[in-house]
Amino acid sequence: MADAGSFSATSVVRPPTERELAFLRARRVGRLATLGPDGFPALVPICYDVLHQSGGAAIVTSLDDKPKRVDPIDLGRVRNILADPRVALVVDDYNEDWSQLRFVQLRGVARLVAPDEPNHAVAVEGLRAKYPQYSKMRIEDRPLIQIDKLTAHSWRASEFPASVGDRPTAVGELIRGRRSVRTFTGQPVPREAIAALIDAAGWAPSPHGRQPWRFAVVTEPAVRAALAESMAATWRAQLNLDGQDASIVEVRLGKSRQRLLNAPVLIVPCLYLQGLDVYDDAARQAAEATMAIQSLGAAIQNMLLTAYASGLDTGWMCAPLFCPEIVREALELDVSLIPHAILTVGYAGQDPIRRPRRPSDELIVSWR
Repeated sequence: MADAGSFSATSVVRPPTERELAFLRARRVGRLATLGPDGFPALVPICYDVLHQSGGAAIVTSLDDKPKRVDPIDLGRVRNILADPRVALVVDDYNEDWSQLRFVQLRGVARLVAPDEPNHAVAVEGLRAKYPQYSKMRIEDRPLIQIDKLTAHSWRASEFPASVGDRPTAVGELIRGRRSVRTFTGQPVPREAIAALIDAAGWAPSPHGRQPWRFAVVTEPAVRAALAESMAATWRAQLNLDGQDASIVEVRLGKSRQRLLNAPVLIVPCLYLQGLDVYDDAARQAAEATMAIQSLGAAIQNMLLTAYASGLDTGWMCAPLFCPEIVREALELDVSLIPHAILTVGYAGQDPIRRPRRPSDELIVSWR
């Protein structure tokens, strides 16, 4: 198999590498080519997702609602696939800086997946998680196109670090591409990469420009283990409040502990109120603290997006909100610091299942 750390510049027939799959997952649009009855290729842009199954990776794309075409069999690409299932898909990055040009070309065998087939529901879930617009389309009632037996060829204009090459650079793509990861590889994270995340946090908006947050970084396995052990009792008490069976509680507790133990780096964002303005009015003082909390969220988002852009992945755990004193004691932090979260940082061990997002018209409650 080709080196997963770099794009290939050869035409050797081979499956897509992990890096090429990461490139595909991070992009939003591809160009699907099918063979028309006249012998000419027919090209159409598609939204798609990467589906992992026992036979290897596959590409899935929906036959979404068409205003004048009720029957999906009427679509040209579907007719072409039924006549000749051989297809190609190209996903590319164009940039005015031509040193950043790159593409992945796939070839494979396409077929229609009916709504009652096992893979259909999984594919619909993945497509809706990647594209919120599908939440209002009844794609679960329509066949999907699935491309199997993938072979790949890719090209890039110039060398760039492997950790960067998988990820998009446009802000919109970074926002949509970022994901919450719970399983990490054992690959260590360079110190300078973590420093870059902290630097990005420092550019977040904050009340009066005071930057009311500080960050504790944990990399030593013994310290991570001590932190997980210190928080275990509080975790268990919180989970018991859900009224679940004791065995379920222990399973959930074990998963939370493993997230801390397996992530190469933990970053603990702490609220730091010492530098804020002080008011005699209690309501105004409370608003000052709320502004600080809001800005802490903005700082964390800066870190998450910077991590994703650099090839890292992250998870956001809110457990310290329920036991800030315990976290502070375990990490020997100053009493002026109020732990609010734990960010797990590393390189994804597997792709997470993404939850669908609400479309914007459901989030807007007023527009005047």
